[in-house]
Amino acid sequence: MCAESSSTTRLVLGDSTDVRDLDVFLARSVRVRDGVARLVVRGSALAVHVAAAFPLILGSGGPTIVGQRGARLAEPAVLDVVVPVGEVRDRLARMQRTDSTVFDVPPSRPSAPWTATLPLSVPWQERGPVPDDVWLTAGPNVASAVSDSLPTDPGQAMVFQARDALWGQSAPDLGEGAVLGAAFVADAYGFLSAGGRSRRFTSGTWERLSSRGGTLLWRAG
Repeated sequence: MCAESSSTTRLVLGDSTDVRDLDVFLARSVRVRDGVARLVVRGSALAVHVAAAFPLILGSGGPTIVGQRGARLAEPAVLDVVVPVGEVRDRLARMQRTDSTVFDVPPSRPSAPWTATLPLSVPWQERGPVPDDVWLTAGPNVASAVSDSLPTDPGQAMVFQARDALWGQSAPDLGEGAVLGAAFVADAYGFLSAGGRSRRFTSGTWERLSSRGGTLLWRAG
């Protein structure tokens, strides 16, 4: 459960590279799906979580797929809030214009269902390494399959419905526990690198891909 803390009103990032890195990550994420971000700070580590797919009602069908990107902080803090991605991006853009590393935490907003289900403090069992190239090949194929299943000029609701139907399907070629949507999102978020290797983990119903570019969490519907 997200235990919101209002004691921290600002975060000081390590340097301008961290600011740009988070901005790039969120820019990629909104091209997949816009919404809210859960910001979790423990000491000098900030983790930004965004969801590419999730059931609108807890317990309903459809996969949950969440990307996470971390950043270093120059000053330790404690924080756990849910805020609109757009407001985070506005602040990051302003920080880059003024060459600042001080991030003013936006006011908390009503949470989305997925934010309360993240496996943040659970033990993980390693499945082993996986080649990024296999996932990089699968990602565009998943996007094409979703596009081919849609009529001309579909509405957003229809796009999300088609995504959920395909993204939650198992992908044995990517390893045990993998789903097609995970490959697409890992590619779209820029987590993978040609010739690179990532690591797979599992914990209960949750799966995790830890890559050089970020961490992906998912579970099937």
